[in-house]
Amino acid sequence: MNEDINEYMTFFKEQTLKEKQSIIYEQLQMLAGFTNNLCKELNISNEPILNRELLDLKNDNYTEDDFAEAIIVLINSIQNSVCDYSNGISDLLDKIDNYQGN
Repeated sequence: MNEDINEYMTFFKEQTLKEKQSIIYEQLQMLAGFTNNLCKELNISNEPILNRELLDLKNDNYTEDDFAEAIIVLINSIQNSVCDYSNGISDLLDKIDNYQGN
């Protein structure tokens, strides 16, 4: 595994700053979608956090501030999904415990 990440980091370091930002943004988008889908699969209420800041990165001339703002929106969306998932799993476990206790 370490060898794989070392190869990936070698590739990553060779990219331009804009390319690195694009990779980071795409990976966080994928993670946000994944965490939201985890909730959906168990019927746990969760809505991805969407904000106009995400649209700023669609422009080729976005600023460093635009990047930071979009990334914080994605991070908050992931955190929200993980918290909803955790709460949902706790609720499911409580229901199981209550069912088994009857």
